[in-house]
Amino acid sequence: MADRVRVLCAHEYVLMQDSCPGCDAEAETPHQADPVRVVPSWTSTPRTCCRRCALRPSDRIHTKGGPRV
Repeated sequence: MADRVRVLCAHEYVLMQDSCPGCDAEAETPHQADPVRVVPSWTSTPRTCCRRCALRPSDRIHTKGGPRV
């Protein structure tokens, strides 16, 4: 199996792997999306999520004016 790139969230935890209290808090606060592509350990399919909260960039918590994916 090939090595996977470990993508860090905005709070220095590994996205889609570590539990991050910063991401949990930002998931409840409106903010602009910071999209990044991640391949979770349980699949080989890439997923796009927000680096600040780990939710999809299209989630309603994201305010308008952020980067488009």
